[in-house]
Amino acid sequence: MSRDDRGSFEEDPDPAPYVALQRIAVRMLFDPSFVGRVYDDPGGALSGLNAPGDLVAQLVANDRRLWNADPLRRSRALKVLLEEFKVTSTLALALSGKLAMLEAFFASTAFHEAVQRRGYMALAFADYLADDLAGRGPDAVHARAVLALEAAMARSRRMARQAARGRDPSLNGASRGTGDRMVVAIGRVAVRAPEGTVATVQHVERWLFEAALVPALALCEDAPRPEPLPALGPDFEHWLVEPADSDDVEVATLGPEWFPVVDACARPRARSELESVVGSDGWERAASLLDAGVLRRW
Repeated sequence: MSRDDRGSFEEDPDPAPYVALQRIAVRMLFDPSFVGRVYDDPGGALSGLNAPGDLVAQLVANDRRLWNADPLRRSRALKVLLEEFKVTSTLALALSGKLAMLEAFFASTAFHEAVQRRGYMALAFADYLADDLAGRGPDAVHARAVLALEAAMARSRRMARQAARGRDPSLNGASRGTGDRMVVAIGRVAVRAPEGTVATVQHVERWLFEAALVPALALCEDAPRPEPLPALGPDFEHWLVEPADSDDVEVATLGPEWFPVVDACARPRARSELESVVGSDGWERAASLLDAGVLRRW
C-alpha cells in the first residue's frame, strides 16, 4: 500500500474488466478470507464486479497459498495507516488489547469497497475505526473524540491532493446554478469534539515518545500505560483544519459562532440556503470568513 494513497472522493464508474480484476487481486493479497471465498465460489464472491470469467479462471488456477506468501504485507500497510491515526489507534489498542482488532480492517467492508471503488484507504480506515469504537460505549469516548480530529486532518490532506490534480471534492455533484454561493476553500475542514481532546492527543503522543525509547517495555506486565487519560469536559472545542506545506496540515482554533458556517459550507450554499441552516446572519458571517480565506465564492 502506497504512502501516496492515490484514491478519489468521486464515485468511481465501472472500471474496465482488467482494472476490476487488478483491484480484486489487491483485495486477495490483503484478506485471506476473501481468497477463500473467491476460490470456493468465484461467481458469488465477485458478483457485479465486471470480472471476465476467463480471467477469473486464470486467477484461481494458482495455488491459493501464494496469496499469503508475504506474511508482513498487512503489517507494512497497517504501519502507514497508524502513522496518520497514531493516537486513535493507540487508544483503540488500549481498549481491545489485541492487534487483531486493527488487522481486521483488511477483512472489512470499508477496506474492500475502498480498493474496488478506488476510494482513499486512510478514510476507509477512519470509517472502520469509527464503526469499531461506536460499539465500545463510554470506554471509547476519548478514542472517538480523537478520531474526529485525526480523520478531519486525513480528509484535509486528501482534499488538497485532489486539488493539485485538478479536482475539487467540495464541488462533487454540485450544479452551477445561478447567483453567488459560498463553499469552503480547498482543504478546509471544520471539526467539533469534546473539550480536552487536544490535551488527550498531547498526553498520548508524549506516552508514545517515551515508550519508543525502550520498545522492549511492551513485553513487561508492569510497563507504563497511557491511562489515566485527561478528563473530557461537557462542552465542545472547535477547530479549523487547513492544508500546509509538504502534505501537512495546520489546526487552528475556530470560534463556536463560526463553526456552523464553515461546516455548512462543506458544499456550496446559496444565501437563502445558508441562512436557513445557520441563522439570519449566516451570509454576513460567511462574508467575514471569505475575507479570511476560509471560504470562497462559487
